[in-house]
Formats: sequence, structure tokens, C-alpha cells
Amino acid sequence: MDKRSMEERGNTLEEEFFRKQNAELLEKMRVSREAETTRQTLADATGIKDEAVLDRLLAEGMTAASATALSVAPLVAVAWADRKLDDKERKAVIEGAEAAGVTAGTPGHALLQDWLTAQPPASLMETWKGYARSLSESLEPAQRTELRETVLARAKAVANAAGGGFAGMGSKLSAEEQKTLDEIAAAFSA
Repeated sequence: MDKRSMEERGNTLEEEFFRKQNAELLEKMRVSREAETTRQTLADATGIKDEAVLDRLLAEGMTAASATALSVAPLVAVAWADRKLDDKERKAVIEGAEAAGVTAGTPGHALLQDWLTAQPPASLMETWKGYARSLSESLEPAQRTELRETVLARAKAVANAAGGGFAGMGSKLSAEEQKTLDEIAAAFSA
């Protein structure tokens, strides 16, 4: 084999090595960017800012869609607790959903609109409670508390939206709303 042919093969080998190495680096960057986007989506949906908690949720398999459902289903359940949904409750659910990252044009928004038009089946909350219980078992107590408090705060805002009193102040929750809030809280007990 002549020297020139050997050099060409060497150059080809080098180029292939670096091309493959660059492709691997680009893939790692893409995966890292996707993980950061998912982490941010989870932060928006759950209200959790602690990166360790978010990483734990990701490791447990939580996706943006499941985080949305985890955040929005309780709002809808509280709004429909008394089997009717008024405009104040509807507005509070939409505001809570937007705080969780469910905005117009997203797939979750279309589903939310359906849930605000017709009461979802009871199986929605049963499924949600099972998911919340399973997730709670995998979280540290402080992480579980943070997630529970975030979800409950949004659900309580919906429950308080339709109450009596001036501008919703001094409102009293219905027995059905309180029962639903209690069920939400209990789902986060490990």
C-alpha cells in the first residue's frame, strides 16, 4: 500500500470518528434540551420549582401530559362537585389550568374545554387518585407535601370562586366541595 493511500484511509478514519463523535454529542445536547423543556413544563404544571423534585418526577415517568392531568383534574372535580358549574368556577378552573401550563391551542386545553362543557365521568377522579397515590409513594415527604399543597391551593381557589359573600369573601364551601378537597388531600398520603 502506498503512502498516499494510507494517508487517505487515515483521513477517512479520522473524519468518520469525528463525525460519529459529533453526532453523539449532538444527540446528547438534544436529549438534554428535551429534558430541560420537560422539566420546565412539569414545573409550570405542578408549581414545583425545586429541581431535585422535578428530576424525581421525571425519573418516576411523569410526562407533561400526566403533569397536566395531575394539576387540572382536581380543579374540574371541585368545580363539578355540586353537579353544576357556574361562570366563576369556570373562570377559576381556566386560570388554574393556565397556571399549570394549559393554554389555548394545547391538546390539554381542548380536553379541558370538554370537561367544562360536560361533567367528566367519576372514573376520572378515581384514576387521578390512583395516580396521585402511586406518585406520592415514590416521593420524599417534603416533596409530597409541596406537590399536595400546590394542587390543593389551585383546587381551593376553584372551590372558593363560587362561594357567597362579597367578591367571594366569607364564602362557605359546599359539603360536596369540601369532600372533594379532602379526597384530593388524602390521595397524597403515602
